[in-house]
Amino acid sequence: MALTPGTRLGHYEIVAPLGAGGMGEVYRARDVRLERDVALKILPPGAVSDESARKRFRKEALALSRLNHPNIATVLDFDSQDSVDFLVMEHVAGEGIAEKVAAGPLAEREIARLGLELAEGVAAAHGQGVIHRDLKPGNLRLMPDGRLKILDFGIAQLLESSSPEVAATTQTFSATAPGETAGTPAYMAPERLHGERADARSDIWAVGLVLYELATGRRAFPERDSARLITAILHEAPPSPTTVNRRVSASLENIIAKCLEKDPENRYQSAKDLAVDLRRLGGISQGVGTRAGSSLSNRLFGRLGMIAFFALITLLLVWGGASLQRQKKMATQPSADLASLVVLPLRNLSGDPSQDYVANGITESLMAALAQLPGLLVLDRNSVSGYLGHPLDPRLVGRELGARYLLDGSFQRTGDQLRVSARLVETSTSRSLWTDQVDQKTNDLFALQDEIARRVATALRPVLPAQVHTSMAGRRPAGPPTQNSEAYDLFLKASYLSKKDTRESRQEAHELL
Repeated sequence: MALTPGTRLGHYEIVAPLGAGGMGEVYRARDVRLERDVALKILPPGAVSDESARKRFRKEALALSRLNHPNIATVLDFDSQDSVDFLVMEHVAGEGIAEKVAAGPLAEREIARLGLELAEGVAAAHGQGVIHRDLKPGNLRLMPDGRLKILDFGIAQLLESSSPEVAATTQTFSATAPGETAGTPAYMAPERLHGERADARSDIWAVGLVLYELATGRRAFPERDSARLITAILHEAPPSPTTVNRRVSASLENIIAKCLEKDPENRYQSAKDLAVDLRRLGGISQGVGTRAGSSLSNRLFGRLGMIAFFALITLLLVWGGASLQRQKKMATQPSADLASLVVLPLRNLSGDPSQDYVANGITESLMAALAQLPGLLVLDRNSVSGYLGHPLDPRLVGRELGARYLLDGSFQRTGDQLRVSARLVETSTSRSLWTDQVDQKTNDLFALQDEIARRVATALRPVLPAQVHTSMAGRRPAGPPTQNSEAYDLFLKASYLSKKDTRESRQEAHELL
């Protein structure tokens, strides 16, 4: 039945239609008592067959209303008037995920964020024993603050348990375009097509299809003919996301593939496990990111925090740049009070160019730490750029840069293990004064950098001016500005990309920061 604006159902006044599907028509309405906008779902005739079923439906709707999660649209009420049964739900004003998909693939970090919010909402509902059964882009919307909301959680479950007739209609395949009926065929897991009961893993299949669309801008199974669609879902694999969008990483492709295993035993066994991988993919800390946007005030303070962060970074870069310029000018003016050192970028021996940023970050950190030592002048890194990729002659470097000492080395990553080898060379004689290597786990880059700097400082002590030895006693180079290794890793990547003077690298660096 179509309702016109102004129609009253209880204390709700119809404002405008929002959509329609196999589970009923949806309208935006005004709760005149509480003066708020809500969404009314008018259930199909016969969905709640009698008063006994109506009481059972109300009881189960009340259970749904207890799904209190920032990524789930809340069920507020269930009522009837003039033989019209309707659910009252939170009204989510904002852009639909279907509209975002229609505009093309999203950036991977945005996919990870939205996927994580979706997985966490699904996990919360599954924890209460509620299965969605109809997850698809059309049932996902974005709040004005950017937070994802899952609509119609458990509604299909309520309808199927209330009326055998509705249960049948919600799973009937239509000759029309898939995606317009409840229990949408294009998003049904293979086991559901075999007539098996939906469980948590059926929802995970649907989440995988949503992730596929976010990554590629197209459906995994686009067939419009019902028989062809069923065959594809049961027996065929969708095109690899990387063949559709070359920017999709292997990590994201693996997550999607695991969600879309035909056999539910081979999928993620819980939405929580899926959330862990999505959080890792997006570099999102536990409790950070998905909750950060849960309110306007949180977003405001988050933006202020980012402004402060960028201001600090800018200040450090300006100060550091000025300091390096001063040092560069001083390098051509030998002083008896200073020992000059040039630090060459570590060579990446991992065979993986994607790890260049780690070598770059360790080099930068070493320079910053060593520059704090009294009596030591660390030369500007820009001055050594012309020596990269060429056979190294320490004497030539020393003469051209005015450096008495040279530190060079290599970096290698094997699994979760890092190894840095370094040597200290006297440029006038090409004699190695010190060589060493440090091994550390990848999750403790801070300790590795600190240990290298400490050992280099110890090796330099005999060659620094005698009058500064006492001031060096017991002194360690300052540690990193944070103990959050995840944040530090993102910062290193951003710092590395910002040096590549392209629009894409600058944009990616901005997103990482």
